[in-house]
Amino acid sequence: MSESRAETNWRYTATYPRAFWLLDARLAWPVLLWLAHLSTWTFALALAACAANAGLAYFALPAPMALRRLKASLRGWPRPPRRPQRRFAR
Repeated sequence: MSESRAETNWRYTATYPRAFWLLDARLAWPVLLWLAHLSTWTFALALAACAANAGLAYFALPAPMALRRLKASLRGWPRPPRRPQRRFAR
């Protein structure tokens, strides 16, 4: 390797990217929708998405984990393990 290349810093590779150094990058879609279609309801949608993400960030829950917990709570607690079924006869 050449000496002039900067080394890759792997410290922050597991963190989710931030848009504009403040918002979670998952919020880019509602904000881009609002920028593409400037209207009141798309602004309200983008604002609601930012508020929901801020609420989840307050409880230190990323959006995928919050959706998994919501799905598990709707399904019921606790869920017993299933017995594996045989696919082929012995």
